[in-house]
Amino acid sequence: MSDERRYLRLLVSDDPATSETVERGAQYPAACPDCPGSRLGVLESLVGATKEACAFSTAQLGSRQPIPLSWGAYGVALVRRGVVVRQRIDSEGHATAIDAAGPGCLLPFEGEAHGYAVGDVIVCLCPRDTLERSLRGASVGGDLIALHRAALARVERMTEARGASSGLRKVARCLITLAETLSPPRVRDDLPAGFQQRDLGMLIGMRHESVCRALGVLEREGLLERSGVGSIERLSLDGLRAV
Repeated sequence: MSDERRYLRLLVSDDPATSETVERGAQYPAACPDCPGSRLGVLESLVGATKEACAFSTAQLGSRQPIPLSWGAYGVALVRRGVVVRQRIDSEGHATAIDAAGPGCLLPFEGEAHGYAVGDVIVCLCPRDTLERSLRGASVGGDLIALHRAALARVERMTEARGASSGLRKVARCLITLAETLSPPRVRDDLPAGFQQRDLGMLIGMRHESVCRALGVLEREGLLERSGVGSIERLSLDGLRAV
């Protein structure tokens, strides 16, 4: 194995001796011996070789403490030690766990930060403007990151829908998510032709019959219409959000 190809798997552990091996990029020098960027061989231009050169700032959370809302002002964070559970908060304040990030994992922020620490946590935060400057001129890289964020947001929102407290709410939140994310930047008021009730059930883990009943309730309340061929249209997104 050459010096340019090293292998390391970052487990949920503070002790690199307990790590297992998988393929990864080449390490580089960093001021902090447990720097997640260095160990993964990523973001070298942001990390730098000294603390003064590093674009990241360190933050800590005690066990079970919530993520501070102020973290949402940052571009991203790298988990250095411990595990962070990320959550989405719906319009009624209900929290749904959507991710668990351990050492070396990226925490993306889009103006909001919700979740909590599993055990004591150390993260490295990168300011949003610094991250954006590092991508300036790299249009392809910026485009890929934007698309990645959009894809991640879709997954998170569908996970939130799946975790709703009732079948009716699962279907309503799934419809909202599909309307707002299926055809960006357009917000739809219908579902594409061929999108079946069975497809809705697959996305939110419900039986076809249960989805059909929920759609019937939403239709009677005037929150959507169904055509003779089963298409779902004329969605009332404001009404669905109130379900």
